[in-house]
Amino acid sequence: MSQPLRLEQFKKENGVYILSERNNDFEEFYIKVREKEKRIYSDAELGNLPFATESNPHKSEWKIRAKSFLRFDNYLRKKKQSLDILDLGCGNGWFSGQLSKTFNHKFYCVDINQIELEQARRVFNSDNLNFLYADIFTETFQENTYDLIIVNAAIQYFPNLKRLIKRLLSLIKIDGEIHFVDSPIYPTNEVESAKKRTIDYYNSIGFPEMTNKYFHHSWNELSEFNSEIIFNPISIANKFKQLIFIKDSPFPWVKISL
Repeated sequence: MSQPLRLEQFKKENGVYILSERNNDFEEFYIKVREKEKRIYSDAELGNLPFATESNPHKSEWKIRAKSFLRFDNYLRKKKQSLDILDLGCGNGWFSGQLSKTFNHKFYCVDINQIELEQARRVFNSDNLNFLYADIFTETFQENTYDLIIVNAAIQYFPNLKRLIKRLLSLIKIDGEIHFVDSPIYPTNEVESAKKRTIDYYNSIGFPEMTNKYFHHSWNELSEFNSEIIFNPISIANKFKQLIFIKDSPFPWVKISL
């Protein structure tokens, strides 16, 4: 299999390839927010995710995220072998880490939080996993080289969604796919109310600055792209599940291709 990135040319720190200059201020601030939210997990707990233990303070949320994970796992089973997969905004690496246990694909897991990336490498130490500290907009990433790009619960950390999509489209192969999983996308008329909820939330936990790092994207921003909704939480079938108290992700799964 060809390698989209010649990783040997980059320095490595605690198992993480360093492709960009480190932003210590953002990283320290983000970790403080995660600690306040009780989302910094032990290595043992991380190794279980998304199948959280009973002691996990976000057990109910992880039950829902496990459903999204299993949907994607099933989708991936229908694909050819030996894919090059870019996992953007991977955080502590649980999504690709779990997929790597089943699939013999090559995973490139990218984030700008070295602390979580180093934990990901400790916990999910597989030959087909590469953890990269990198800004996706740097020229380091070669165009037309990835079969799949996954952005799992992370588009809200990118200020300009159209710019992000155009960048990712340049990185996928002609038959490649971009997947936004468990990421909030709003009707245009609901964006402002979503922003207010975010402001109220971060004020309530003592981190009002985080509102400047969290962005709210609308369906209108996808209109110029070739997109398909694979999972729609507001479909008739999923609304019926809610009526009979079967909980599932409130966020869509969207596929974008050339």
